[in-house]
Amino acid sequence: QRSWVSKDHAERRVSFAEYMLKKYPQPEDWRRVRFSDEVHFGLGPQGKFMIIRKKGQRKCYNCIQEEREPQEVDKKKLHAWGAVGYNFKSDLVFYDIPTNNNGKMTQSKYIEILEEHVVPWVKCGDDFVLEEDRDSSHGIGKGKNKVKDFKKKHHIECYFNMSGSPDLSIAENAWQPTKAY
Repeated sequence: QRSWVSKDHAERRVSFAEYMLKKYPQPEDWRRVRFSDEVHFGLGPQGKFMIIRKKGQRKCYNCIQEEREPQEVDKKKLHAWGAVGYNFKSDLVFYDIPTNNNGKMTQSKYIEILEEHVVPWVKCGDDFVLEEDRDSSHGIGKGKNKVKDFKKKHHIECYFNMSGSPDLSIAENAWQPTKAY
């Protein structure tokens, strides 16, 4: 979905891809990876209303409607999390964050999702590594936080994909047809 990146960013993407290919050199190694991601589906107007006139109506003044900003109640979103991998597809987990309307996941909500959906994979003996983007709710950063502690406690092996790069995550492209629909 990214048509152009800076030279510096392109070099970092290549470097990250080379690192991951050293870590997982054989195609079979990638069968362990479960790519996870969140998506936000907008229902109703998401910004300004768009008016698309039919051919020949460009100068039809009776066809012009007053532009207005949609009300907050018009801006409804569904938020979902899921994971896919080789011969694997998780349940689609819908969640709500009542404290915000942009769907930004919190660490507490992510721990709930991990506990309910990922910990059972560990308990049943699945051999996997969870790929995550660099969302702050996933426990990125050098310091301690509750998500890192939770993953360690429950033996959830994971890695973070490079920021701004969906290249190694098949989950990114899986959302596009659904969002377009």
